[in-house]
Amino acid sequence: MSSSISLITPSYRGDLDRCRLLCDSIDRYVTGYDVHYIVIGDEDADAFVGLEGESRRVIVSSSLLPSLWALPKWRGRRYWWAPHLRLPIYGWHLQQMRKIAMTLAQPSERVMCIDSDNCFCRPLDLSAMASTPKLAHHVAAGDINPTRPSHVRWWQNAHRLLGLSVPALPGDDFISQMVLWEQRAVATMVKRIEGASRLPWWQALARIRHFSEYLIYGVAVANDPELAQRHERVSQSPCLTYWEGPALDRGGVAAFIEGLAPGQTTIAIQSHTHTPIEVIREAALG
Repeated sequence: MSSSISLITPSYRGDLDRCRLLCDSIDRYVTGYDVHYIVIGDEDADAFVGLEGESRRVIVSSSLLPSLWALPKWRGRRYWWAPHLRLPIYGWHLQQMRKIAMTLAQPSERVMCIDSDNCFCRPLDLSAMASTPKLAHHVAAGDINPTRPSHVRWWQNAHRLLGLSVPALPGDDFISQMVLWEQRAVATMVKRIEGASRLPWWQALARIRHFSEYLIYGVAVANDPELAQRHERVSQSPCLTYWEGPALDRGGVAAFIEGLAPGQTTIAIQSHTHTPIEVIREAALG
Protein backbone atom coordinates (compact mmCIF):
# COMPACT_ATOMS: atom_id res chain seq x y z
CA MET A 1 0.00 0.00 0.00
CA SER A 2 1.31 3.43 -0.92
CA SER A 3 2.12 5.78 1.91
CA SER A 4 3.47 8.94 0.28
CA ILE A 5 2.35 11.42 -2.35
CA SER A 6 3.83 14.54 -3.93
CA LEU A 7 2.55 17.27 -6.24
CA ILE A 8 3.99 18.04 -9.68
CA THR A 9 3.31 21.29 -11.55
CA PRO A 10 4.92 22.08 -14.91
CA SER A 11 5.05 25.82 -15.53
CA TYR A 12 6.80 28.63 -17.35
CA ARG A 13 7.44 32.36 -17.03
CA GLY A 14 4.18 33.33 -18.71
CA ASP A 15 2.21 31.42 -16.05
CA LEU A 16 4.18 32.74 -13.07
CA ASP A 17 1.30 34.69 -11.50
CA ARG A 18 -1.05 31.73 -11.88
CA CYS A 19 1.56 29.39 -10.46
CA ARG A 20 2.06 31.71 -7.48
CA LEU A 21 -1.70 31.64 -6.82
CA LEU A 22 -1.68 27.84 -7.03
CA CYS A 23 1.20 27.69 -4.53
CA ASP A 24 -0.55 30.06 -2.13
CA SER A 25 -3.74 28.01 -2.34
CA ILE A 26 -1.80 24.79 -1.68
CA ASP A 27 -0.18 26.40 1.36
CA ARG A 28 -3.62 27.49 2.61
CA TYR A 29 -5.65 24.35 1.96
CA VAL A 30 -3.54 21.25 1.21
CA THR A 31 -1.90 18.92 3.74
CA GLY A 32 -0.56 15.37 3.80
CA TYR A 33 1.93 15.56 0.92
CA ASP A 34 5.70 15.25 0.78
CA VAL A 35 6.91 17.84 -1.73
CA HIS A 36 5.42 20.16 -4.33
CA TYR A 37 7.70 20.10 -7.38
CA ILE A 38 7.49 22.96 -9.88
CA VAL A 39 9.20 21.89 -13.11
CA ILE A 40 10.34 24.62 -15.50
CA GLY A 41 12.72 25.32 -18.37
CA ASP A 42 16.22 26.41 -17.40
CA GLU A 43 15.58 29.76 -19.06
CA ASP A 44 12.85 30.53 -16.48
CA ALA A 45 14.80 29.59 -13.34
CA ASP A 46 15.36 33.15 -12.19
CA ALA A 47 11.64 33.95 -12.28
CA PHE A 48 10.64 31.05 -10.01
CA VAL A 49 13.28 31.31 -7.28
CA GLY A 50 10.86 33.06 -4.91
CA LEU A 51 8.40 30.16 -4.98
CA GLU A 52 10.70 27.67 -3.28
CA GLY A 53 10.04 26.79 0.34
CA GLU A 54 10.22 24.08 2.97
CA SER A 55 7.95 21.72 1.02
CA ARG A 56 8.34 23.21 -2.46
CA ARG A 57 11.18 22.79 -4.91
CA VAL A 58 11.78 24.35 -8.31
CA ILE A 59 13.33 21.81 -10.68
CA VAL A 60 14.89 22.80 -14.01
CA SER A 61 14.39 20.71 -17.11
CA SER A 62 18.08 19.97 -17.70
CA SER A 63 18.18 17.97 -14.45
CA LEU A 64 15.51 15.65 -15.83
CA LEU A 65 15.84 15.55 -19.62
CA PRO A 66 18.66 15.96 -22.14
CA SER A 67 19.32 19.52 -23.19
CA LEU A 68 17.62 20.85 -26.31
CA TRP A 69 18.46 23.88 -28.42
CA ALA A 70 16.11 26.82 -28.06
CA LEU A 71 14.91 28.19 -31.41
CA PRO A 72 13.50 31.63 -32.19
CA LYS A 73 9.76 32.07 -31.80
CA TRP A 74 7.59 31.26 -34.80
CA ARG A 75 3.98 32.46 -34.92
CA GLY A 76 4.26 33.45 -31.26
CA ARG A 77 5.38 30.01 -30.10
CA ARG A 78 8.84 29.00 -28.93
CA TYR A 79 10.37 25.76 -30.15
CA TRP A 80 13.22 23.46 -29.07
CA TRP A 81 15.20 21.06 -31.21
CA ALA A 82 18.00 18.50 -31.34
CA PRO A 83 19.14 16.43 -34.36
CA HIS A 84 17.69 13.17 -33.03
CA LEU A 85 14.19 14.72 -32.66
CA ARG A 86 13.69 15.24 -36.41
CA LEU A 87 11.15 18.07 -36.00
CA PRO A 88 11.17 20.81 -33.34
CA ILE A 89 8.90 20.51 -30.31
CA TYR A 90 7.29 23.29 -28.33
CA GLY A 91 6.61 24.09 -24.69
CA TRP A 92 3.42 22.07 -24.37
CA HIS A 93 5.31 18.96 -25.47
CA LEU A 94 8.07 19.66 -22.95
CA GLN A 95 5.66 20.26 -20.08
CA GLN A 96 4.12 16.84 -20.65
CA MET A 97 7.52 15.14 -20.80
CA ARG A 98 8.64 16.94 -17.66
CA LYS A 99 5.69 15.52 -15.71
CA ILE A 100 6.74 12.01 -16.66
CA ALA A 101 10.43 12.64 -15.95
CA MET A 102 9.70 14.29 -12.59
CA THR A 103 7.46 11.41 -11.54
CA LEU A 104 10.28 8.97 -12.24
CA ALA A 105 12.91 11.14 -10.50
CA GLN A 106 11.10 11.82 -7.23
CA PRO A 107 10.73 9.25 -4.39
CA SER A 108 7.00 9.29 -3.55
CA GLU A 109 4.92 6.27 -4.53
CA ARG A 110 2.15 8.47 -5.93
CA VAL A 111 1.94 11.93 -7.44
CA MET A 112 -0.78 14.40 -8.25
CA CYS A 113 -0.15 16.30 -11.48
CA ILE A 114 -1.73 19.74 -11.22
CA ASP A 115 -1.21 22.57 -13.69
CA SER A 116 -0.62 26.24 -12.93
CA ASP A 117 -4.15 27.34 -13.75
CA ASN A 118 -5.66 25.43 -10.83
CA CYS A 119 -6.54 26.97 -7.48
CA PHE A 120 -7.56 25.12 -4.32
CA CYS A 121 -10.64 26.53 -2.58
CA ARG A 122 -11.38 23.87 0.03
CA PRO A 123 -9.23 21.82 2.41
CA LEU A 124 -7.69 18.63 1.03
CA ASP A 125 -5.70 16.08 3.02
CA LEU A 126 -3.67 14.20 0.43
CA SER A 127 -2.56 11.57 2.94
CA ALA A 128 -5.88 9.85 2.27
CA MET A 129 -5.03 9.57 -1.44
CA ALA A 130 -1.57 8.34 -0.54
CA SER A 131 -2.88 5.39 1.45
CA THR A 132 -5.95 4.12 -0.42
CA PRO A 133 -5.63 0.48 -1.54
CA LYS A 134 -6.37 1.57 -5.12
CA LEU A 135 -5.47 4.86 -6.77
CA ALA A 136 -8.42 6.91 -8.02
CA HIS A 137 -8.16 7.20 -11.80
CA HIS A 138 -10.44 9.69 -13.56
CA VAL A 139 -12.17 8.26 -16.65
CA ALA A 140 -14.71 9.87 -18.95
CA ALA A 141 -16.06 6.66 -20.50
CA GLY A 142 -16.58 6.81 -24.26
CA ASP A 143 -15.83 10.53 -24.53
CA ILE A 144 -13.28 10.18 -27.33
CA ASN A 145 -15.14 10.13 -30.61
CA PRO A 146 -14.91 11.64 -34.13
CA THR A 147 -16.30 14.98 -32.90
CA ARG A 148 -13.00 15.49 -31.02
CA PRO A 149 -10.32 14.92 -33.68
CA SER A 150 -7.35 16.06 -31.57
CA HIS A 151 -8.32 13.69 -28.75
CA VAL A 152 -8.81 10.87 -31.27
CA ARG A 153 -5.31 11.41 -32.61
CA TRP A 154 -3.76 11.50 -29.12
CA TRP A 155 -5.70 8.38 -28.12
CA GLN A 156 -4.63 6.48 -31.24
CA ASN A 157 -1.01 7.52 -30.77
CA ALA A 158 -1.12 6.43 -27.13
CA HIS A 159 -1.90 2.91 -28.29
CA ARG A 160 0.83 3.03 -30.94
CA LEU A 161 3.43 4.32 -28.48
CA LEU A 162 2.65 1.43 -26.15
CA GLY A 163 2.82 -1.15 -28.94
CA LEU A 164 -0.93 -1.82 -28.81
CA SER A 165 -3.44 -2.27 -31.61
CA VAL A 166 -5.75 0.73 -31.98
CA PRO A 167 -9.33 -0.30 -31.14
CA ALA A 168 -12.46 1.12 -32.69
CA LEU A 169 -13.99 4.32 -31.39
CA PRO A 170 -15.38 5.49 -29.05
CA GLY A 171 -12.60 5.47 -26.51
CA ASP A 172 -12.28 6.46 -22.87
CA ASP A 173 -10.82 9.87 -22.07
CA PHE A 174 -8.36 10.16 -19.17
CA ILE A 175 -7.55 13.89 -19.42
CA SER A 176 -8.43 15.94 -16.36
CA GLN A 177 -7.18 18.96 -14.41
CA MET A 178 -5.84 17.06 -11.38
CA VAL A 179 -4.52 13.64 -12.29
CA LEU A 180 -3.17 11.01 -9.91
CA TRP A 181 -0.34 8.78 -11.06
CA GLU A 182 1.40 5.82 -9.51
CA GLN A 183 5.17 5.97 -9.95
CA ARG A 184 5.43 2.24 -10.64
CA ALA A 185 2.79 2.52 -13.35
CA VAL A 186 4.67 5.40 -15.00
CA ALA A 187 7.84 3.30 -14.95
CA THR A 188 5.96 0.43 -16.61
CA MET A 189 4.47 2.82 -19.18
CA VAL A 190 7.91 4.21 -20.06
CA LYS A 191 9.41 0.74 -20.36
CA ARG A 192 6.71 -0.26 -22.83
CA ILE A 193 7.17 2.87 -24.91
CA GLU A 194 10.89 2.16 -25.13
CA GLY A 195 10.27 -1.50 -25.97
CA ALA A 196 7.85 -0.62 -28.76
CA SER A 197 9.87 2.25 -30.23
CA ARG A 198 13.43 1.12 -29.46
CA LEU A 199 14.07 4.72 -28.48
CA PRO A 200 14.35 6.56 -25.18
CA TRP A 201 10.78 7.28 -24.14
CA TRP A 202 11.12 11.06 -24.50
CA GLN A 203 12.45 10.69 -28.04
CA ALA A 204 9.52 8.46 -28.94
CA LEU A 205 7.08 11.09 -27.68
CA ALA A 206 8.91 13.93 -29.41
CA ARG A 207 8.94 12.09 -32.73
CA ILE A 208 5.25 11.24 -32.67
CA ARG A 209 4.54 14.87 -31.66
CA HIS A 210 0.76 14.51 -31.22
CA PHE A 211 0.33 12.98 -27.77
CA SER A 212 -1.26 13.40 -24.36
CA GLU A 213 0.63 12.16 -21.33
CA TYR A 214 -2.65 11.51 -19.50
CA LEU A 215 -4.05 9.42 -22.36
CA ILE A 216 -0.84 7.40 -22.58
CA TYR A 217 -1.03 6.66 -18.86
CA GLY A 218 -4.74 5.86 -19.04
CA VAL A 219 -4.36 3.53 -22.02
CA ALA A 220 -1.40 1.81 -20.33
CA VAL A 221 -3.46 1.19 -17.18
CA ALA A 222 -6.57 0.09 -19.06
CA ASN A 223 -4.66 -2.48 -21.11
CA ASP A 224 -2.65 -4.08 -18.31
CA PRO A 225 -4.60 -6.23 -15.81
CA GLU A 226 -1.95 -5.75 -13.11
CA LEU A 227 -1.98 -1.96 -13.45
CA ALA A 228 -5.76 -1.85 -13.72
CA GLN A 229 -6.04 -3.83 -10.49
CA ARG A 230 -4.14 -1.09 -8.66
CA HIS A 231 -6.44 1.68 -9.92
CA GLU A 232 -10.08 2.55 -9.30
CA ARG A 233 -12.00 4.18 -12.14
CA VAL A 234 -13.85 7.31 -11.01
CA SER A 235 -16.06 9.60 -13.09
CA GLN A 236 -15.93 12.87 -11.14
CA SER A 237 -12.93 15.15 -11.42
CA PRO A 238 -11.79 16.76 -8.15
CA CYS A 239 -11.56 20.05 -10.07
CA LEU A 240 -14.39 22.23 -11.42
CA THR A 241 -13.33 23.93 -14.66
CA TYR A 242 -14.55 27.10 -16.37
CA TRP A 243 -13.55 26.35 -19.95
CA GLU A 244 -15.15 29.20 -21.86
CA GLY A 245 -17.33 32.24 -21.46
CA PRO A 246 -16.95 35.88 -20.47
CA ALA A 247 -14.49 37.07 -17.86
CA LEU A 248 -15.82 36.52 -14.34
CA ASP A 249 -15.97 39.23 -11.70
CA ARG A 250 -15.55 38.64 -7.95
CA GLY A 251 -19.19 37.60 -7.56
CA GLY A 252 -18.98 35.32 -10.59
CA VAL A 253 -15.92 33.52 -9.26
CA ALA A 254 -17.53 33.22 -5.81
CA ALA A 255 -20.65 31.73 -7.37
CA PHE A 256 -18.50 29.35 -9.41
CA ILE A 257 -16.75 28.20 -6.24
CA GLU A 258 -20.14 27.64 -4.61
CA GLY A 259 -20.86 25.20 -7.43
CA LEU A 260 -18.15 22.79 -6.26
CA ALA A 261 -19.66 19.34 -5.75
CA PRO A 262 -18.93 17.24 -2.66
CA GLY A 263 -15.42 15.87 -3.09
CA GLN A 264 -14.30 18.73 -5.33
CA THR A 265 -11.71 21.04 -3.82
CA THR A 266 -10.31 22.99 -6.73
CA ILE A 267 -11.25 25.34 -9.56
CA ALA A 268 -9.54 25.99 -12.89
CA ILE A 269 -10.56 29.14 -14.75
CA GLN A 270 -8.96 29.10 -18.17
CA SER A 271 -6.75 32.06 -19.03
CA HIS A 272 -8.50 32.68 -22.36
CA THR A 273 -11.61 33.77 -20.43
CA HIS A 274 -9.51 36.78 -19.32
CA THR A 275 -10.69 36.52 -15.73
CA PRO A 276 -8.14 38.56 -13.75
CA ILE A 277 -5.84 36.60 -11.45
CA GLU A 278 -6.46 39.04 -8.60
CA VAL A 279 -10.22 38.39 -8.85
CA ILE A 280 -9.67 34.64 -8.55
CA ARG A 281 -7.28 35.18 -5.66
CA GLU A 282 -9.71 37.40 -3.75
CA ALA A 283 -12.60 34.97 -4.18
CA ALA A 284 -10.57 31.84 -3.35
CA LEU A 285 -8.24 33.07 -0.63
CA GLY A 286 -9.89 36.25 0.66
